[in-house]
Amino acid sequence: MSYEPIKDVSEGVAKGTVEGFLSWGESHIERLISEFRDKSLAFIQEEQTIIRVKKQYKSGELSIYKEYIEDKEILLLLQLGLTLRSLEREGEEDRRKNLRTKIFNTYKIKGLHIAQFVENGILNRYVGILIDDTVSIKRFKEDIISVLSNIEKHVLFVQNKDGEREIIKQALTSVTSHKPMIFILSGISLAAKKVRDCEPRLKELLKDYDLEKISSDQKENLFFKRVFR
Repeated sequence: MSYEPIKDVSEGVAKGTVEGFLSWGESHIERLISEFRDKSLAFIQEEQTIIRVKKQYKSGELSIYKEYIEDKEILLLLQLGLTLRSLEREGEEDRRKNLRTKIFNTYKIKGLHIAQFVENGILNRYVGILIDDTVSIKRFKEDIISVLSNIEKHVLFVQNKDGEREIIKQALTSVTSHKPMIFILSGISLAAKKVRDCEPRLKELLKDYDLEKISSDQKENLFFKRVFR
């Protein structure tokens, strides 16, 4: 009994498949490869924004984070945060708001807060504070992952609708419950003023913390750093 005909058929099918693949053309193949690589960005559904996100992948800031963070989802959220900051700087407010909505719909409030942690410039300073007190690279990596994975315990993102008493109450509750080494209040635009208004009272109440600020016209970030007196 001979199996050669079957072999010929299988070889013919394989040859036809290869020839068909090659006939698609180089540009088509490149597009398919690109789509395969970018499937994690498909939720954005807007080509120009996807291009901006991809551009951030090679940024110096993200390159530093990649040295210490291995979690792919967290790295993507940091990349999206850099994109939000880029869109803000370029005055592309509609595209920025749309991306924020897409991040919230896909990664919920925690994912949006991780992206905002980068967008607001908080992570840069947070890393700087950790470096000042670090005892080992291992501990440094653990601390970064801890704050990003449990961001609601470390940061209060103030919204325009929040009242001063509510902000102070939330901050005190979080600090009392979790006792973070660094606690941060962050506000953008109208919310930045609300953060500033709460500063004197919080400074008075959080006696075990020293205050450091990063301020601009549109942003206010208060870093309360725990000290042992």
